[in-house]
Amino acid sequence: MKSLHILHSEAAVGWGGQEIRIIQETGMLLERGHRVSIVCQPGSPLLERCRAIAHPEFKFYPVAMPRPVSPGAFSALIRIIKKGKPDILHTHSSIDSWLVSIIGKCLNIPIIRSRHVSIPVKNIFPNNWLYSTFPERILTSGEAIRNLLIGLKGVTEEQVVSIPAGVDMQRFDPEVSGKKIRAELGLIQDQPLIGKIGVIRGWKGHNYFLEAVPLVLEEFPDARFVIAGAGPGYEEIKERARAPELKGSVTVVGHREDIPEIIAAMNVMVLASFAGEGTSQVIPQAFAMKTPVVATRGGSIAELFRDGERGVLADIKSGKSLAEGIVKILQNPEWAREMAQNAYAYCRDELTWDKKMDQTLKVYHDALDSFQK
Repeated sequence: MKSLHILHSEAAVGWGGQEIRIIQETGMLLERGHRVSIVCQPGSPLLERCRAIAHPEFKFYPVAMPRPVSPGAFSALIRIIKKGKPDILHTHSSIDSWLVSIIGKCLNIPIIRSRHVSIPVKNIFPNNWLYSTFPERILTSGEAIRNLLIGLKGVTEEQVVSIPAGVDMQRFDPEVSGKKIRAELGLIQDQPLIGKIGVIRGWKGHNYFLEAVPLVLEEFPDARFVIAGAGPGYEEIKERARAPELKGSVTVVGHREDIPEIIAAMNVMVLASFAGEGTSQVIPQAFAMKTPVVATRGGSIAELFRDGERGVLADIKSGKSLAEGIVKILQNPEWAREMAQNAYAYCRDELTWDKKMDQTLKVYHDALDSFQK
């Protein structure tokens, strides 16, 4: 396959799985000899990550993209795209998708649109037009999101491809030690640690995770809990973690880069999202580290867990259901180890970065081939 120049665009200003995936895939594309450009918002965390990439085939451009119809952004983007001559334009959020897709159509460049979240798209004009008219292919982070988009007017099954998030199994390895984290949290040997990792925003379900804490403490009074991540809800969750009924058992550590070590320290990892989730980045990471997972039945989680073979499914918006899943794992360690081993084997066979990049590159080349016919 020939070397490609991929231009990613991202108008979101946060830092979460969507932006992390762009950076991860950029690194993999560069390693394989491709060129990559990223257009993102000034002052965004994604821009700061771009600044840290030192590679001769990588460029990045801060462009203010305040709205889908923005003459200033449109003018800046068309200059960048004309000069860079990318083979593929890969858009990620609504605002940049409108801006970049119109330019792509004008300049005759194929467009890939990613949909990372499972929030339904209104099946009305112009929302459905953005998916049916512009992109050669649509990439989704799981089958549940794919099925949502296939229901849009004008979108075909062949147009939409599901590629869940992959994991770097060299960094996320079951041999990584969690001892340093457990010491930092003041845990003694064999003391249970239950954790939640991710951006702290409403639909991620941190409040329901905290609701589960007193119920778990009834069965395991010495259990401790850790929340890693930052975001718009950080201060609220940090304050809630001090509630008397939680008995000082919850530590909120903020944004961290040592995620493998934090996962290694856990007996159980929890995902409590009740909306928006595709296939979470942290679930494959926990799979790769043989850490048992409890997660709500949202997005494409059920397909990852294969009806409980690789993880425990919980009801959405239910601290009680999360607590039951956590307690079940803690009470049945041999069963939990077997489940974690199943998850690890699946991750090794299906969720590696290399496999996901092979699939993504196939989509790029297929899009180019169909566009040129």
